[in-house]
Amino acid sequence: MENNFNYLKETVDEEIFTQWQEVDVEIYAFTDLGIKVAINDEYTGLVYGNQVYEDYRLGQKLKAYIKLIRDDGKIDVSMQPKQEMNVLLTTEKILDHLMENGGKSEFNDKSSPENIKKEFQVSKIVFKQAIGKLYKHHKIKITNQGIELVKTIR
Repeated sequence: MENNFNYLKETVDEEIFTQWQEVDVEIYAFTDLGIKVAINDEYTGLVYGNQVYEDYRLGQKLKAYIKLIRDDGKIDVSMQPKQEMNVLLTTEKILDHLMENGGKSEFNDKSSPENIKKEFQVSKIVFKQAIGKLYKHHKIKITNQGIELVKTIR
């Protein structure tokens, strides 16, 4: 499929994109380094394999984010928004997960990175920051068995 994307520009001037700008991408190749994407149907970019938290397929179109314009003009892309936004979105995923499971979950800061990635499609670092935020705002309690929604009295 990569041959169809030969027209893409390999490099970009710094001022074309801003860091963490949302862009439209289409996946056109999987490589040893990661996933090659067409950005706004004009540029080529790379999502590094160690930053992929979901299964993707060739031809898939989605929103992504400009992570970095490297010194050589090549574009590093992230499938996830800037970390602060990712933490916020993850808090919502965790709350949804708790609601679907009767207010309790076996997941906590001791859970394996693999299990966290599989369930929430984020890194363990982002997950821990999200549960920390929920705990700080008295929305969950953390136990040896996992996390639980805090009951609120109305």
